[in-house]
Amino acid sequence: MPPVLLLREPAEVQDLTFLLEEEGLEVRAWPLLAVTEVGAAVALTALAEQVGRFSWVIPESPTAVRVLAGLVRGAGAEHVAARAAFLAPSLDTVRALGRHGWEARHVLPEREEGRLETLQSLLTEEDDVLWVGGPGEATWRRWLSQVPGRVTLMRLYDEAPLVVPALEPGTVVVVHSPSAAEALALATDEAWRDGARLVASGPSTASALAEHGVQVTAIAERPSTEALLEATLRAATLAPSALR
Repeated sequence: MPPVLLLREPAEVQDLTFLLEEEGLEVRAWPLLAVTEVGAAVALTALAEQVGRFSWVIPESPTAVRVLAGLVRGAGAEHVAARAAFLAPSLDTVRALGRHGWEARHVLPEREEGRLETLQSLLTEEDDVLWVGGPGEATWRRWLSQVPGRVTLMRLYDEAPLVVPALEPGTVVVVHSPSAAEALALATDEAWRDGARLVASGPSTASALAEHGVQVTAIAERPSTEALLEATLRAATLAPSALR
C-alpha cells in the first residue's frame, strides 16, 4: 500500500500513526503549519497563572492545548492549571489534554448548531469562560457571543505554511483542519496534488479544500482518530484507476 503523510505535529497524531502502522502502512508526520506564539510575554504568563480560576477553559485544537501547556510549564503553574475544567471541541483535543495530564469535563458536538445549543445549556451567567486558540478566533468569538457567562478570548498562536516535502506517487496525505487545507492549497501546485490521495478530516475540511479547487479522495465522517483511520485506509486501498 502507499505511504501516508499526516500534516500534523508528530505528537498530535501518535494514536493515528500507531493504528496505521498496525495496518502495515509507512507513516510520517509533517506539520504543514509553523506555529508561533503571539501576545506579550507578561500577558501570556499571567494567563497561564490564572487558568485554574475560570469555570471552563475551551482550547480550540490540539495545537492550542500544546501551546497552553508550554505556557503553564514555563510559568510554573501546573498546580493551578490542574484545577481547570476543560471543554473540548473534538476527540483529538481530548487526547491532547490527556497527554498533558488534563481531562476534558465535556466534549462539544462537531456541528455548529449542536455546539451552540450545548454551550447555551451548559453555561450560566455566573460562569467565567476562557477560550484559547489561534486562527479560528473570529468564528469562536461569534459563537461565544451567543452564550451566557463572561467570556475571555486569548489568541495564543498564529500559523504560517511550511514548505511541503516531495511525494512518492500515490501517497495518502491526511489534511486535519480547514486552516491546513488552505495552507496546503497555497503551498502546493496542481502537479503535487495530482500525485497525492488527499483525505479530509471532516466535511468542513473537505469544503475548504473544494473552495480551493483541490480534489479529495476520501472524507472522514468526523475529525476523530477512528474516522480518520477508516478514511485513510479507504484512500490507500483504492485502485489507481478509481482515483480520478
